Amino acid sequence: MSENRRYRDSLCSIIWLAILAALLSSAHSYGQQDPRSGQSPAFGGAASGGGTERGWSIVPRLNIRGTYSDNIRLRTDGADSSDFVTQINPGVSVYGVGRRFTFVTDYMMNNLIYANQSGLSRMRHQLNSRGTAELIENLFFLDGTALMMQQNASLFGPQGLDNVNVTGNRANVSTYTVSPYLRHRFQGLASGQVRYTYGIVESSAQALRNSERHAFQASLNSGDDFQVLGWGVNYDHQMINFSRTGRTVELERTMASLQYKVTSQFSLMASGGYERNSFLSIRGSPSSPTWTVGFSWLPNERTSVMLNAGQRFFGDTYSALLNHRTRMTVWNLTYDENITTFNQQTGMGAGGFGLGGLGQLIGSQNPGMGSGPSLGSPGLGPGFPGGGGSFLDPSNFLTNRLFLQKRLQVSMGINGKRHTFMLRGFNMTRRAYSPESDDIGLLGVNTSLLNNTRQSGASATWSYRVSALTQASLNVGFTRYAFLSTDREDDFIIGRATVSRNLRTNPMVQGMLEFRHVQRDSNQAAANYRENAVTAFLNMSF
Repeated sequence: MSENRRYRDSLCSIIWLAILAALLSSAHSYGQQDPRSGQSPAFGGAASGGGTERGWSIVPRLNIRGTYSDNIRLRTDGADSSDFVTQINPGVSVYGVGRRFTFVTDYMMNNLIYANQSGLSRMRHQLNSRGTAELIENLFFLDGTALMMQQNASLFGPQGLDNVNVTGNRANVSTYTVSPYLRHRFQGLASGQVRYTYGIVESSAQALRNSERHAFQASLNSGDDFQVLGWGVNYDHQMINFSRTGRTVELERTMASLQYKVTSQFSLMASGGYERNSFLSIRGSPSSPTWTVGFSWLPNERTSVMLNAGQRFFGDTYSALLNHRTRMTVWNLTYDENITTFNQQTGMGAGGFGLGGLGQLIGSQNPGMGSGPSLGSPGLGPGFPGGGGSFLDPSNFLTNRLFLQKRLQVSMGINGKRHTFMLRGFNMTRRAYSPESDDIGLLGVNTSLLNNTRQSGASATWSYRVSALTQASLNVGFTRYAFLSTDREDDFIIGRATVSRNLRTNPMVQGMLEFRHVQRDSNQAAANYRENAVTAFLNMSF
């Protein structure tokens, strides 16, 4: 058994023992129902849960899919081949909420059976699980997460939307984290937190180095006694060890911050400190003083604006967060910049940006498609058919290198009585800060392609509720992958049309039919492909 696997098993044991201790101390019964509705409670938010109904819900699920694709391997014209794929996917969702714990897990066994090419038949495991336990009331807490998924490995290979396509460009990725922390409030003077996080990232891609991360964080921030001038001190130190190389990356930052409340709605902010980073950089010293200035504006309870600008060792840096909501619409804009790794992005669940406030808007119009209590099944997704791996979001492609990542996303949604309409756009660049040699052997790629990349795109989704039981949706999108160190550009176009109907309510049975068209147009020879696919779904929850 590898060292990382022993760490992972120990990590899982710690998480489960801690959560079990919290469950026993809470003494809540299995299957408790909401006395007002008679329904099992949905998964809530914080460990101390406020008004969330406490109890457990265990929901077995079965998902059966049949897909016909005229280009199952996403190959160029003349080399394409068709196949019919049957998926039999059992799963279970477990939600628990107690006075001092929350727990949610979503597991699916993805079994794929190919009619014409039986040698391609295989099984994949998909898991999304997290829990929080309050071990000592108002003082000591424990968070844990576990994720098993499949994703596209590189940007320049065929981009499968899910596990049906056999492209040679898919990889299993697993992440596990455990994070104990102390949190204390010094009455109205200040609040402090000290946190340690241990995480493991493992992959089936041999040239992607498995890694483990140790993160130490401490913060002390002013309390309610400081109504006009707030302050804070924050420390963050991360160490990432890559297997089979002896390579260690350290990222350390110490910051002090001030916030001056000009009015009840408008505040000025400033921060300054020093970051000391230890890694082999190809772009100068990775350590320097750092500072930011900015403001926050909360004109009303439905609108918030936060903008910052400053300087770090890589140059000027900016961040932005804008949110606005009306009775029928949701508007979001986010922008951030950071030096990061595949390990860190995967640990944060970064296969793309999530729907944010749009998830609630979708759910209000389309029960069974929204955010709900379910975490979703990575790579399958109970919401939008096709699930994870879609290039309608930025891709966290496999790499062993550090990179400067700049991400922009804008989105808007309109929710009518029977219609939901959404627009989303993104632009993400990654510029490598460690040597090409770190990625030698990674899927046999030309490592210079990953020196500087840009992913940009836009998509539109329209959903129409035909009746209380039937709904239809249409999704179109365009994405461009640009390899800025070379002249390569790949354009992707996707169109999806879906009709679904709830057939039964107890147990819940939902039928769905989807047609999709996917194409890639590249300025490189022999890189274009087209695919048309039809999928019939039957989703059951017991």
